[in-house]
Amino acid sequence: MDAEGAGSSLDTDGTEHPCLTLEELGEYFQECIEAVEQLEKERDNLIAELAQLREPALQEIHHAHEEIQAACRLLAKVELERDNLKDEIRQIKQKLFKVTKECVACQYQLESRRHDLSQHAAYQGELQTQAGQLSDELSHLKETCEKEKEVLRQRLEAPPCRQDNLYLQESRRLSAQFESFVAESRRGLEEHYEPQLLRLLERREAGAKALQEMQGEIQGMKEALRPLQGEVSRLRLQKRSLEEQLVLVKRKRDEEVGQYREQVEELEDRLKELKNGVQLQQRKNQELEELRSSLHQELSIYKSCLEIYSHLCKSEEKAEQEC
Repeated sequence: MDAEGAGSSLDTDGTEHPCLTLEELGEYFQECIEAVEQLEKERDNLIAELAQLREPALQEIHHAHEEIQAACRLLAKVELERDNLKDEIRQIKQKLFKVTKECVACQYQLESRRHDLSQHAAYQGELQTQAGQLSDELSHLKETCEKEKEVLRQRLEAPPCRQDNLYLQESRRLSAQFESFVAESRRGLEEHYEPQLLRLLERREAGAKALQEMQGEIQGMKEALRPLQGEVSRLRLQKRSLEEQLVLVKRKRDEEVGQYREQVEELEDRLKELKNGVQLQQRKNQELEELRSSLHQELSIYKSCLEIYSHLCKSEEKAEQEC
């Protein structure tokens, strides 16, 4: 068994070689040591290269995280601005509704005043018509009275006779009755129409006063309505401006979200590439580690062979000395 072990040696592939001299075995052993050292240097270089490759990858990942955080902060800021604009638009809508409600109330009061004014004008026209009718009736009565007086005067101026005296007495009696009737009619008319005329005059004065007050109120409402209309116009312009700003903010947010998604996709692609590179480097390192382990095993085999060979050489020298 020792002779067979001394007469053969294994190469790196595990194949057997013919028996080598001690010097050749030492040289081969030295070459193996140098090869192992070279492989260790290559391993160290590969580890350093892997560290250099990892450093920019880590920096890119850190930069990508910072960009993602900045995009999230920007998105939160845009959403906050959008919420503020929505609140401002809601407040403007409430204010516009309030102003519109006040404007409608003022217009309703104005129309109510105009309706009252038209009714007052119609009632005033009716009173004027009644007054005109009473004036015409009074003029007609005066005219009739004057005619009858003229007839009686002419009869009084005519030559008297008995029949005329009787007629004159009858005429005087009738004239007295007529005057009494006229006086009673006048008193009746005065009693009947004077309160109405007084009421009409009072209502006319009150209507004129109310008309003046109403005109003043209408003027005041118009003056109060002007700033409200200006405020409504200003609020509408402000609302339109805010809606345009909101559209711009939404458009900007959509663009930034699109850019952010593109950046995230690019970063994900780069991360995949880096992961693939790291996995490839890990496989290379694993292969190097397996090669190193194989070389260590081969070196240990060579060492054991060298020891056996040295032991055989010593045994042969001892046998020669004994002979």
